[in-house]
Amino acid sequence: MRLGTVVSIEANKKPLTSARLATGNVAVKIVSHDSISYGRQFDDSNQIVSYLSRESIDLLKENYRDEMKKEDWHTVVKLKKVFGIY
Repeated sequence: MRLGTVVSIEANKKPLTSARLATGNVAVKIVSHDSISYGRQFDDSNQIVSYLSRESIDLLKENYRDEMKKEDWHTVVKLKKVFGIY
């Protein structure tokens, strides 16, 4: 199920453009494409991941290769399996 699009990320009430595990807890605002509600269709017990496509992987390689860390690429490999990307 797709929840929607991330429109903002905050930590300690300060806006962030991205977050990593080391950032700690963050608040993420997601604008839903459908009428999906926290507590009805999902809650904090669900794992939420970013949608990934072949095109987005290619764009990461082309535009963000230098910014990506080894653990980022490991996550991409895991998500490729989740989304059936080969």
